[in-house]
Amino acid sequence: MRKRIGKGSALLFSAVALAALALGAASCGGGPASDAGRTPVLRLSMIPTTDPGKIVRESQPLVAYLEKETGAKVELTVPTNYAAVVEAVANGHVDVAYLGGFTYVQASERAGVVPLVQRERDKNFHSVFVTRPGSGIEALADLKGHSFAFGDVNSTSGHLMPEYFMRQSQVDPEVIARAVYTGGHDATALAVANGKVDAGAMDETVFEKMTKEGKLDPAKIKVFYTTPAFFDYVWAARKDLDPGLAEKFSAAFMKLSAGDPAQKQILDLLGANRYERANDTDYDRLRQAAREAGLMK
Repeated sequence: MRKRIGKGSALLFSAVALAALALGAASCGGGPASDAGRTPVLRLSMIPTTDPGKIVRESQPLVAYLEKETGAKVELTVPTNYAAVVEAVANGHVDVAYLGGFTYVQASERAGVVPLVQRERDKNFHSVFVTRPGSGIEALADLKGHSFAFGDVNSTSGHLMPEYFMRQSQVDPEVIARAVYTGGHDATALAVANGKVDAGAMDETVFEKMTKEGKLDPAKIKVFYTTPAFFDYVWAARKDLDPGLAEKFSAAFMKLSAGDPAQKQILDLLGANRYERANDTDYDRLRQAAREAGLMK
């Protein structure tokens, strides 16, 4: 049976429901204001790829930029799990959501969300598999008999695609069946580095950032496998969001330029060089992977 590190799985459903309700309450129930003379409200939410509070704090320059470019008051929330974001956008409590590829296809199937923009690198994204030096793990085949960690069960680069490529490579099924879920990419990296598990799969950009910031010691953790490329993160809007506001949002991201110091700060925060339009059909491979894993019908 799969387990979670540090979080009771029995509380997951309640956490999802409560988080979704909290998002709805924070929005005061309406979405963009329609009355003449009132500033519209644009409710954003992001999946918690790392610590939710840290994401909110670091995203304030992005919030200010979007308010200037869209003319709306931007409200940003980051719940404690991925499923809560899908729940919130499906129930109309969020206008635009930052989703991983898997949460995007879930929200697309459930609520018909509209893909807006994505980073250039999201069209060629990868997961990295990490272990401690000296573990004896040098390739996927070496995982047999070792403990393994995924991130959130609804994560594309922390679960869905790593598991897909593990199955493609005929990794011992027991490694997958006995895997634990840490809840986030940073938690997976630390679980490996601290010896709680022998290996794990995570988002390549989170690994890069944690290493750059000195949060990961190369003496304690290394990459032993990088997956083939796949599509991942995307900003998507609820299907009935005002098209004009959705277009302003998209235009604001595509306007971001590394040549402007203030905008470069935002791009660096988002791990981006530039943004491009996103297309729904690009996620068909993820849909198929989810069905093969029994995670979608």
